[in-house]
Amino acid sequence: MPGIVAQYVQAAENAKRAGFDGVEVHAANNYLLEQFIRDSTNKRTDAYGGSTENRTRLVLEVVDAVVKVWGGNRVGIRLSPVSLQIGNTPLDSDIVTTYGYLIDKLNAFGLAYLHFVEGTTGTDRESPQNVDLDALRARFDGPFIGNNKYDLALAEQRRAAGKIDAVAFGRPFISNPDLVARLHKGL
Repeated sequence: MPGIVAQYVQAAENAKRAGFDGVEVHAANNYLLEQFIRDSTNKRTDAYGGSTENRTRLVLEVVDAVVKVWGGNRVGIRLSPVSLQIGNTPLDSDIVTTYGYLIDKLNAFGLAYLHFVEGTTGTDRESPQNVDLDALRARFDGPFIGNNKYDLALAEQRRAAGKIDAVAFGRPFISNPDLVARLHKGL
């Protein structure tokens, strides 16, 4: 695992040298870090598998190392607690406990933000029964970025309700480089 953490440190240092303002640790979409978080994909029997504490260990080690490069106020993290991904990777068996534990631990780093994929990327915004993403979000002490299937009306409604601090309009920006102007004009 030290080699994986070292690669994240190298990437963080590269971003800093390149003049970036900060970095986001991508622990979502069933990429490597999320594969450690979920008990559906993490079948390890060492210090990085089994218990919630062990399964979140690598993510926390990576965040700790990246924060040492940038400072917490320049590091965010992206999570996708309820996203099924390529191959319909099963969700964690206890999403609220697993991600709640992780979010509670992340608070110690003073991160710039928490970025959630709400629902499954590119499909719907639905969450499994008994999973309240807003309650998970409320456990985070900093700003929250919502993501997935937002339009202007939903963004304004969730912002007014205090459910999000910002929105990531990823896919709409790819197909509409003038998205800000379009939203401003109500298009």
